[in-house]
Amino acid sequence: MAAVRGILGKMVLGLFLVLLILPIGLQTFGNLSHKSYLLALSGACILFAALALFRRRGQKLFDRVNRCNPILICILLSAVCLIVNGSFAYLFRPEQAADYRTFFQVAKDLSLGNHPGMKDYVAMLPHILGYSSFLSVFLRVFGQNLMVAVWLNVVLTAVTGIILFCLTCDMTDLASGSAAYLFWILCPSKMFYNTMSLSEPYYTCLLMLFFLLVFCSAKLISSGNRKQQIKAAFAAMICGVVLALVQSARPIALIPIIALVLWVVFLSDLKMLRDSWKEWTVFILILILAYAGGEKLWNGYASEQLEQNPPAIPGYNIYVGFNLETNGSYADEDMELLQSRYFGEYERNAEATQQRMLEDAKTRIAEARPVMMRLMIAKLTTLLGHDEGGVFYALESLSSSQYRLGCLISNIWYYLIIFFSVCGTVRLWRQREQCAVFVAVLFVIGLILAQLLVEVAARYHYALVPILLLVSAFAFQVRTKELHFKGV
Repeated sequence: MAAVRGILGKMVLGLFLVLLILPIGLQTFGNLSHKSYLLALSGACILFAALALFRRRGQKLFDRVNRCNPILICILLSAVCLIVNGSFAYLFRPEQAADYRTFFQVAKDLSLGNHPGMKDYVAMLPHILGYSSFLSVFLRVFGQNLMVAVWLNVVLTAVTGIILFCLTCDMTDLASGSAAYLFWILCPSKMFYNTMSLSEPYYTCLLMLFFLLVFCSAKLISSGNRKQQIKAAFAAMICGVVLALVQSARPIALIPIIALVLWVVFLSDLKMLRDSWKEWTVFILILILAYAGGEKLWNGYASEQLEQNPPAIPGYNIYVGFNLETNGSYADEDMELLQSRYFGEYERNAEATQQRMLEDAKTRIAEARPVMMRLMIAKLTTLLGHDEGGVFYALESLSSSQYRLGCLISNIWYYLIIFFSVCGTVRLWRQREQCAVFVAVLFVIGLILAQLLVEVAARYHYALVPILLLVSAFAFQVRTKELHFKGV
């Protein structure tokens, strides 16, 4: 059984590597008409070689960092994160894209105690209400100003960095954790996204909190101490609530739950599972119950605000996801079709309209079957082939040269992190125990595969970036650290 689990772990890592490498290759070598991608890849290669050489020869520096106080290092890096990202957000204030204006307007309405002024539109896409409700709390306190959303993004960025730092330090070492946090601070696309009113920083922070709670709970359960295991049960409840909040902002909460179950049942240390299967069963049950309860409460709130039940199935998103003309990306014609039917044929009934869109999506899927593989590859490339999303949404506020430079810098950084992620994955491949980082790896795989079934855009990989840095931390080490306890 242990050998089978080892094989399954390597299969997971192999699929993870394919999903990382394939879209980069297709976007660069497979898209030679756009030389900027190949230029960015070359720049990333040079930086990777330079940093790898520095890492090998700078062992004394890293040993010195490892002897520092981790709390002080975290405070210092968090201060740098707030200063760097806050300065960029203060200096660069782009014109908000239409979707982001919608987020802010809905949040503004809610903060004033009103129902959303665009409740018919929001009812069709209820994830808008999730982030807007969160943002409205801060608008109510600090005023209805766009910069409230921007500063909130900067704070969420720092919180995500702190969680990333805690996870990487625990699984690797302080120097590697510091490097991962530093790379997160310098992520160019994130800086651009922070200047916009959008949900990505919010639900990404929640997802990282979920992974932190799961990793800590794995320790508590493995301790064999009854009091510690009770704490793990409480953590499971928090995990469920966190995922309910994620689901309200973006319907992907089932993916981390499935990833956790797969790790526990098929990939975790066999001895750990034999000794703690009851505790893990209780943990997962509590998590699912808390999630279901939280989602029910949220649906009740959403129904009250929107004055109708939010649709259970995103038929529109599936319909767009199989648009052959746009390779599964947004199309004005698809949105016009949605809104036309929403206000016309189905008398503003979101559930009925989404159900009709789902029927139309089935027709599109049937039509796409002969070229399904080409469509999936194109969507994978759109999702993971580059990291220009942040710059793209700020296009109206940039000159052509600024736009090209922003894209180039963003892609160099992104390709560099992919290189480190590949190296980190190789390190994980060599380890005997499949530690809890596999939960995050499985989530990445699940999110990518799920995204291939619905509308795709480059910004949808935002939530994967901290996890890529988490995996990269294993590459930042020169000597592999012994894990704190078996299987975790």
